[in-house]
Order: sequence, then structure tokens, then C-alpha cells
Amino acid sequence: MHAAIYVRVSTDDQARYGYSLAEQKEACRLRAASLGASTVVEYADEGISGTILDRPGLNSLRETVKNGQIDVIIVRDPDRLSRKLAHQLLVTEEFEKAGVKLEFLDFDWKDTPEGRLFYSIRGAIAEYEREKIRDRMVRGKNQKARQGGIPIGFYAYGYVYNQETGGIHIDEDEAAVIKNIYTWFISEDIGVNGIAKRLNIAGTPTRKGKGIWHRNVIRQILVNPVYRGQWWYKEYTIQVPALVEAEVWEKAQRKLKEARRLWAGSSRNEYLLSGIISCSDCGNTMTGVFAKWWGKKERRYTCRKSSQGAKNAGCYPMKAITARVLEEAVWEQVCAWLDDPDTLAREAACEGLQEEELRQELERTEKHMDDVEKGREAVLNALASGLFELDGKIKGKLTDLKRRKERLEERKRELEAALQGARRHFAGMKDLRTLAREVLSRLDMLEFKEKKALVRALVSQVAVSGRGRPGGQGLRDVGVTILARLPEQEAGAFFSNVTR
Repeated sequence: MHAAIYVRVSTDDQARYGYSLAEQKEACRLRAASLGASTVVEYADEGISGTILDRPGLNSLRETVKNGQIDVIIVRDPDRLSRKLAHQLLVTEEFEKAGVKLEFLDFDWKDTPEGRLFYSIRGAIAEYEREKIRDRMVRGKNQKARQGGIPIGFYAYGYVYNQETGGIHIDEDEAAVIKNIYTWFISEDIGVNGIAKRLNIAGTPTRKGKGIWHRNVIRQILVNPVYRGQWWYKEYTIQVPALVEAEVWEKAQRKLKEARRLWAGSSRNEYLLSGIISCSDCGNTMTGVFAKWWGKKERRYTCRKSSQGAKNAGCYPMKAITARVLEEAVWEQVCAWLDDPDTLAREAACEGLQEEELRQELERTEKHMDDVEKGREAVLNALASGLFELDGKIKGKLTDLKRRKERLEERKRELEAALQGARRHFAGMKDLRTLAREVLSRLDMLEFKEKKALVRALVSQVAVSGRGRPGGQGLRDVGVTILARLPEQEAGAFFSNVTR
């Protein structure tokens, strides 16, 4: 191990404390020997004030440390390095970054109130410097944006961004794809899904050169104003090279808007179970389709996803269950629950924890939270009293305790919400009985939207397994699981108003 000793005296120090250079050197050499140093190099400054950082001996020591020739530095106390805290912070951080250990004879550097104060101040200064740097970066980016520059990474498809210069230029191959997308969309009877499919069939590479085009990506391209030459950063509009003319971009927006209007106003087949039905075999949600099936057009539910970029294509061969028979089965169950509300309550209760179980888990969670907080306070008290230092291990412990507390607080909120729902059980039962009395007499007269709302109030999920017989109209070889739930008070009030 290679050691260096640093000694410094000024006239005042020598008179006040008797710190002669010889005395300091002897004491530091004894410490170096006790540490097992094989070589010891001396650096000294005599008659130089500790308020001055530019000292010959200290400069030579810092240069040696910079060259990686020292393992440990031994000094009488921090004042020998400097009498200014800012200088102490600078020099000690420089030594630590070089991997050099700092030993003081008359000062326990870390395990003292002074040492902890030093490191706390150093941490505060470092944080302050980081905040200043962050603030300068933000102000610099805003200034660059005001001047029309690109302040952050620019990675839009069709362009190439130079991180070093901050400049952008057009990627001709990708730009051609962008122009095709806009041309196809405004001049042909084709939608975003059709464009994605066309690109995938043609093998057009994406930005990453792999994967497939998704319809959502096509939509994002069509609505992105960057392709008309305008890129937004916060409140700033930055001009960039346009890939399509402004008129073309505006036509695309009008077609998108018109498509949304037509879709919203079009008459579509209605599906009672949309949003609450799923396939147990593939895990996909099931959606309503109206298409020819064995030569006859009819409503069906399918788990098959034909849109470009769908993560799960669904069951193969395609599963499509007749909508009428599924809806009749679910509606029959809803009617049965309304005729016997207690059965619905029992089935709904089976889906979740009982009130007593929720209460017990909440108590356990609160106890764990108290234990975690006590542990955190114990660590902080031990740090304050100097029992141990704030090293990486202790910081990790405090971080772990903080995360555990956050997870427990989140679980507590979940349990409180669930417990509140469980405590509304009897109120829910009252609403359910009121709902049953008012609806049962006119079930056959309910409009579709009322039936749909009623189904959603009493059914949490419908799961379908199997695919049935080819061309079959019934539920033979199809499993249907209907999960119940109690209606919320708001739902009960809604139905009461509807049925009056």
C-alpha cells in the first residue's frame, strides 16, 4: 500500500497548538506504519494559511493522487487540508473519486456529529449543483426552442436526427412511405387498418426494421402535424421540413373527422354483452360481429381479432357463438336473480372476501405499517446519536423501508375501499330488492339500453369456453360462466327512475 502524509503549519498554529511539522510528520508516519504502508511520501506546506487552497505541497499531493500513485492519505485533522469548508469539500471529493482513502489522526471523519454534518452539507451542495444544472438545461432547451432549434431528441418516422448537432434531415425512403399513407387515405376508400394491412403485405419495414405496422401507428401518423412541417415542444411551435403539403394534411383530418361522425351516427347491430364477455380459451375479449355464417347473416360474438397489430389473434379456427343464444342465457340468469335476490347476494359474496376477512387483513396491514415506521424511526435515531454512519447499506435500508411503507399504504387503501363496499352489502341488498320489485313486472317491456344497463348492474363478467357445433344455433358444447355482483346504490336509483 502506498501512503502519503500531508502536513501544514502557519505561525499562529505553531504558537497556539504546538503543531510543528516534525511532530505532525512523526505522528502521521506511525499511523502509516500501523496501516501496513510499504512506501510513504511526504508533502508539506510551512507558514501558509489554511484559507488558501493554492499551496505547493497540497498541489503536488493532488497531482500525485490524480496520477493514481497513492492509496491512502494521512493528515492530522481536516483543518490541515483547509480551514474553509468549501475547500475541504472540494479536496475530499477529489480524493474519494480517485479511490484514495483519507485518514485523520485527531478526527473520526465519519462516526461523529461533525463528520455527519460534513457529509450532510456536502450532499446538500451536490444536490444544489444538480438542481442548478437541471435548471440551466431546461432554460437552455426553452431558449433553443424559441430560436427554432430542436431542444430534445426528435425521432419521428420519416426524419433522421443528429444528436451531436441537433439538426434533422429527411429520410427519403421513410418519407416515401409517409406520402403513400396520406395519398392512399385521402384518395382511396381505405381506412387506417387497411393501410396497415397493405404495408404489412408489401413487407414495408418499420422504423426498427422488424415487427408489423399497427393501425394505431397509422392513425398517429395521420394526425401528427409534424408531417405538415410543424413540431411542438411545450408551448413552442418549431418549423421542420414538411413531408406532405398542408392541404393534404388538412384533407386527412377532415376524412378522419367525417369517419368518426359517420361511425357515431350509423345504425349498428346492438350487443347486450359487449364489454363484459370474454373467451376462457384464448383470453381475448369477445366482440360482436354481423356477418355471413353458413350462408346466413347474423349477430355473433367472436374472440378473433382481425385488426393489424393485434397482440392475440384469438382462437383458431375462428370461434363465433350465436349472440342470441348467449344473450338469452345471460338474460335468463338475470331474471332468475331478480326473482330471488338472496341467491344473487350469495353468489356475489363468493366472488370476494367477506367483511370479517377484510377487517382482519386491514388490521394486519396497519400493524405492519406501524412496525415499518418504528423501524425507520429507529434507524434515524441511531444515525442522529452517532451509533453508525449513513453509508450505502443504511441508505438502502431506509429506501427499502420507504418502499415497504408505500406498498402497505396502497394495500390499506385497497382494503378500506373493499371493506366499505362490503359494508354497503345490506344497503345493496335493499336496493336490489327494490329494483327487483319494480323491474320484474315489466321485464318484457324494457328497452335495449335499459336491459343493457340492468345486465351490467348485476353481471360482472361472462366467460365462454368451447366453440359449439359448426353452424349450431344453441349452446351445445359451449360453457358459459356468469359472475354476479350486487348493484351499486346509484344503479338502483337509476333503474327506479327508468321503471316509473
